[in-house]
Amino acid sequence: MTAKIKYKFGRALQRWSEFTADERIITVCVISLFLPYFLVAVPGLFAVFRALLSPAVRRRMTAVSSSGYIYASLPIFLFPALVFRNWFGVFGGVVLWLMLVFMLYLFTVMRVRFYNNLIDLMLILSVFAVMIAIVSKILYSCFGIAMYHFMFNSAGALLHSTGSGVGPAWGILLDTNRTSSVFWNPNYYGYMIELFVILALYRFEKRHSPWYLWILFVNLGSILLCDCRTAWAALGAALLFYVVHYKHNVKWVIVTMLLTVIVVIIILLVPMFSGRLASNILNYDVDKRSKIWGDAIHWIRHQPVFGYGMNAYYKICHDTHLKVRWHSHNIILNSMLDFGVVGLAYFSAMIGRIVKVLNKPQFCVIYSQIRSLIMVASLATLIHGVTDVPIMGVQSALALIFIISGCSVERNERVFKRLSNFCEIYEKQ
Repeated sequence: MTAKIKYKFGRALQRWSEFTADERIITVCVISLFLPYFLVAVPGLFAVFRALLSPAVRRRMTAVSSSGYIYASLPIFLFPALVFRNWFGVFGGVVLWLMLVFMLYLFTVMRVRFYNNLIDLMLILSVFAVMIAIVSKILYSCFGIAMYHFMFNSAGALLHSTGSGVGPAWGILLDTNRTSSVFWNPNYYGYMIELFVILALYRFEKRHSPWYLWILFVNLGSILLCDCRTAWAALGAALLFYVVHYKHNVKWVIVTMLLTVIVVIIILLVPMFSGRLASNILNYDVDKRSKIWGDAIHWIRHQPVFGYGMNAYYKICHDTHLKVRWHSHNIILNSMLDFGVVGLAYFSAMIGRIVKVLNKPQFCVIYSQIRSLIMVASLATLIHGVTDVPIMGVQSALALIFIISGCSVERNERVFKRLSNFCEIYEKQ
């Protein structure tokens, strides 16, 4: 076992030495997704500013067909926030624009082997996230210690104690019986688990290694630790779609249904997990969501074209002295409230561009597994987005961006092959 670990470690070091500077930076960005929340942005910002300041990288980014579309989006994110003096929204709009530029940067680098290496890295780190989730659950159950709150979110307690007005919005962090692992809150961790399970299934389909199945089931079990009910539904629907649409195999359908039945039985019979399914809790959550959606629709009607800027729901709640919440708990309503019809049209057009690339005949034939991965992950995001906004967190948004960047592998492999052929011809001369 020791020799095998040394061999794997040696291969990892050799692979790292073969990476380009861009690939090393992106690898560090993937690792940062599992760091405390306030550290995630550091390598990401470094990558974006390096890309914008480097003439060579800028040229590569400009060569991507959607580059002008992304660069020109900044006014859509800033204009509404500036009009309504939503200064927190101005900051959020700049962050959103930088994340899109980061996605464009990924589009210039991502190739199949590197893409798969990043997924393997995310899956390995997801196991450590599960370990932290288990330790957090044990510490809270036995000693009442909220590990995540004290280790990663002491700033929230400070804001609450100083009466800065954002304290109530941090209340969800105190819901520590539902573990968050290294992520912002239990719901975001639930969404990340969805992505990890889908990624593990993708890699198992590629390599048929039992390790990927082990990682899949470890993450699947951790859904019970974060107790995110929306994640159960979103992941179940996404996997069923994958089995029916892509596998066309009755055996896979039967296995998926049996696993679903087993998970449902565990959830219903074990008090630790069935508590949040009590009727009074469900009724409270339904009433809470209905109130949030009703308020969001009411505010959208007053500003349907451009919206109020990023983090509009939080801003309006704070100004009207309502209970402060970060978002509208629905991905469509939240987009409409933040950026209006204009913003919703922009994001719809962006999704359309990605789908157009995924539907190219060559991509469908050669990279069909990457295509199915992106489609299934996007479907899970949309289903989860019915009652939450899972990509509001920086970690969860970047994780989805890393997956979506797989749509650029066909272009990059084609460019790399052309350059390789050119170099071979030049050397022969």
